[in-house]
Amino acid sequence: MVDWYRTGADVPAMMPRLATYLGHTDPKHTFWYLSAAPELMALAGQRLDAHLAGRS
Repeated sequence: MVDWYRTGADVPAMMPRLATYLGHTDPKHTFWYLSAAPELMALAGQRLDAHLAGRS
């Protein structure tokens, strides 16, 4: 996921692929296994800041 954020991938669109790879029947089951790694949270925060800056 960190690589997805680094490369600007559409993370929500990629979640079904990850779920399928892990053998989960639904992406909501995959979210259970994700942790808030500091690097991942920083990248997600940067993306959110950029999104919010574009709205003003």
